[in-house]
Amino acid sequence: MKKYIRLSLITVGLLNGIAFAGNPDRSGGAGANQTLLSPYARPASMMGANMASLRGVEAMHFNVGGLAYVSSTEISANRVVYLQGTDIFLNNVSLGQNLGGGNVIGISLTSMQLGDIRIRTEAQPNGDIGTFTPQVINLGFAYAKQFSNSITAGALIRLISEGVQDAKATGIGFEFGVQYQTALNSKDKLKKEDFRFGIGVRNIGSDMKYSGSGLSFRSVNPNTDADRKAYYDAEQFNLPALMHIGVSYDIRLDKKGSETYYNKLTLNGNFNYNAFSGNITSLGAEYAYKETFMVRGGYGFQADIFNDNFRTQYLGYAGGFGMLLPLTKDGLKLGIDYSYAPTRVFNGVHTIGLRMLLGNKKD
Repeated sequence: MKKYIRLSLITVGLLNGIAFAGNPDRSGGAGANQTLLSPYARPASMMGANMASLRGVEAMHFNVGGLAYVSSTEISANRVVYLQGTDIFLNNVSLGQNLGGGNVIGISLTSMQLGDIRIRTEAQPNGDIGTFTPQVINLGFAYAKQFSNSITAGALIRLISEGVQDAKATGIGFEFGVQYQTALNSKDKLKKEDFRFGIGVRNIGSDMKYSGSGLSFRSVNPNTDADRKAYYDAEQFNLPALMHIGVSYDIRLDKKGSETYYNKLTLNGNFNYNAFSGNITSLGAEYAYKETFMVRGGYGFQADIFNDNFRTQYLGYAGGFGMLLPLTKDGLKLGIDYSYAPTRVFNGVHTIGLRMLLGNKKD
C-alpha cells in the first residue's frame, strides 16, 4: 500500500506541475486535427482515459508502447459515425504482428469520409457544376518492443495527407510511447501487474502547407499587359502536438478468499497536455467479466466546460461495451466493441470496431 501511495503522489505531482500549461490561446493554430480523432471504440468509450492500460493495435492511437502486447497477430476494422447527421465517417483498418523476441510491428490506415460537396464559384454560386470529394488519409507504421515483463516502448511514424484534387497538404508526424506495469498488491497471487503507468507523445513533426493549382490565379501586369499564372502563398500550419500521462489500477471484485478472478474493475486516469488547446483530464472505468464481457464509461474534463460560451462539441462523457469471444482452443478470438459520446449538436459520435486475435506467438 505504501508503494501505491508513493506512486500516486508522484503522479499527482506531475499532473499538477503541468495542469495549467495548456495553450487555449493557440486554439485553431494547428491543422491536421483529424489525427486527434480516435477510430477505436475501447478508448473512445472512456474518453482516452485508458492510455496506460491500452494494449494491442488500438494502442497505436494513444500510446504505441501498448502495441508490444500483441501476442501473435491482431487485426481490427473500425468505423466512426462522426456527429451523426453530418454524413462524416472515419474508417480504419489496423494490423499488429509479433515477430518474436518481444518485437512487434504494426500498421494503421485511417481515412475520413466527408462525402460529396457542391462546387461553387462566384459565377455559379448555386453549385450546379458538379461536386468534389476531400481526401483525408493517415497512414501509420509502428514498432514496439517488450523489454521486460514490466516495461514496453514503441515508436510510430504517421504519413498525413489531406486536401482536394487541386490543392493538397502532406506531412509526417512522429509518436512515442512507454508503458510500465507492476504489482502493488503482492499478497494477492491472482492479481499480477495490477498497476500501470504510461507516457505518450504524439504529432511531433514538421509544419504542413497547402500547394497545387487550386491556389493559382490569373495575374495581369497593368503596365505591360503581361498575362501570367500566379499562386497564392499558403500559410504553414503546425501539427496538433500533445502529450499523455496516464495511470490505471485493477480491482478484483470476487469474494474475498475466493480462488477465482472473474470480476475485474479497472480504474483509469489520463492527463492530456495540448500544445494548441486547453488541457483535458480524463477518468474512466471498465468492468470485465472473465475478460470476455466488458462495460465502460468515462469523462473528460476541460476548463470552462460548463460555461455556456464553451464551444467544444463533446459534452465530456462517453460509454460503451465490448465482447471478446474465444473461437478455438489455440487462441483464436473475435472481439466487438461499441462506444457512444453525446455532443452539443447533431446526434453524437458512434464508434464500432471488430477485432480478431490469431493465437499466441511462441519464441
